[in-house]
Amino acid sequence: MGRFVISFMSMYLVKDLHVDAGVAGTIVSMYGFGGIVGCLFGGSLSDRFGRQSMIIGGEIGSAIMLIVLSFIGDPFVMGAMLLVYGAISSIPTPAVAAYIADVVPVRAQKRAYTLQTWAVNFGFAIGPIIANQLVKISYTLMFYAEAIILVVATVMLGTFFHEARKLAEHDVASPSLVISSDASSLSSVISSEGEAGVEKSSLGPTVSASEDLSASLCSGRDDVSDPRSGREDRDASRSTRDGDAAAVAPEQPVSMIANYRRALADWPFMSMVVLMFAYTIAYFQLTSGLPIALTQLGMGTDQYSVLLTINGGILCLLQIPALAVFNRMSNTRVLVLGMLMTAVGYAFQIGATSWHGFAIAAVLWTLGELGTFPIAATTVASLAPADARGTYQGLYNLVWSLSNGAAPLVGGWIIGGFGSRTLWICCTIMFLLVAAGLAATKGARERAVARNLRESLAG
Repeated sequence: MGRFVISFMSMYLVKDLHVDAGVAGTIVSMYGFGGIVGCLFGGSLSDRFGRQSMIIGGEIGSAIMLIVLSFIGDPFVMGAMLLVYGAISSIPTPAVAAYIADVVPVRAQKRAYTLQTWAVNFGFAIGPIIANQLVKISYTLMFYAEAIILVVATVMLGTFFHEARKLAEHDVASPSLVISSDASSLSSVISSEGEAGVEKSSLGPTVSASEDLSASLCSGRDDVSDPRSGREDRDASRSTRDGDAAAVAPEQPVSMIANYRRALADWPFMSMVVLMFAYTIAYFQLTSGLPIALTQLGMGTDQYSVLLTINGGILCLLQIPALAVFNRMSNTRVLVLGMLMTAVGYAFQIGATSWHGFAIAAVLWTLGELGTFPIAATTVASLAPADARGTYQGLYNLVWSLSNGAAPLVGGWIIGGFGSRTLWICCTIMFLLVAAGLAATKGARERAVARNLRESLAG
């Protein structure tokens, strides 16, 4: 909710600072370029120094930068400060995504990321309403209002935050609990990705053939007692576990460079990043190419704003109820179906010549968006090793910053040279290619998820 300043920054520059519209667009784009830096390093820094420091530090830093921005009257200085603000405000994004994976059990992560996406959409829906009332009084007032909201949110984060490393102490004290939990998580993840040998009942996942896999993983652990052994063996095993827990070496600092190398060499993850970049380049034409196309057809901001309202309203109403459907399907299936539905929506825009046609298209591509964003985040969390989650989320979130900068350039070039219909055709083809790519790489992702859980058990 407290991210509305950038939405009104162009109008602020033009009306209050009397900047040319073209220059204003360039100045605001500095925020997006700063976001690339924030996403790139925010996640890896959270792996090294902890999620809490990056999340709270980024939010407080953003609030301070907003106060600074309110005093700037020079457009060029404003551009430089927006670059800094974009970097600082983007630092918490991958850290939050990694934190969810730290504290939420694997079997519940799909729900967790869906709830997070719903909260973001709801915040973005009501934030501009607040800002619109503030700018009627003064544009400067919106800087202070957003800063206050960020400080309040940060106080709440500091109050309720529980660093994942604190939970590790309980894990060390109760390794058998960790094993049973991880085995259950392994079964749940394999089930969610559609592996054979896993059945689901009303009480949860019931493992059949995959029981052998979980059992073999657990049997490799020295701290698992043999159920056929006597009470003396179990007591000895318990004593050994207590000794091992006391002798656990201090946690070694995480190497940021090693994590980057690990992520960039992870083919299942990088293929997901590339495919989602292709998706976002096409999907973000709804904020860059779509307004231009509507203008060419004689429509204005009123018609366009209603389309965005349709998008936000459907997401807020259906995001959480859709969980019941997503939980019955594998992650890959949800993503592929989402891509195909989005392709249908954009294809509908190829022949649309009236606002009603674009409204129908908006409903269709919004339904495609319902599962795409949260399930993609869930998949990335499953692909990331525990000690590199921030780095993985940072590289994944880099997709959004790059797409925000590249989408207007791509859309403007295609519309300027070939027309808006060609743009919608290209977008439709892109969604179909991404859907095919996600289906083709499904096996690699499943193996990577299983590998991560094996490593967590072995550790």
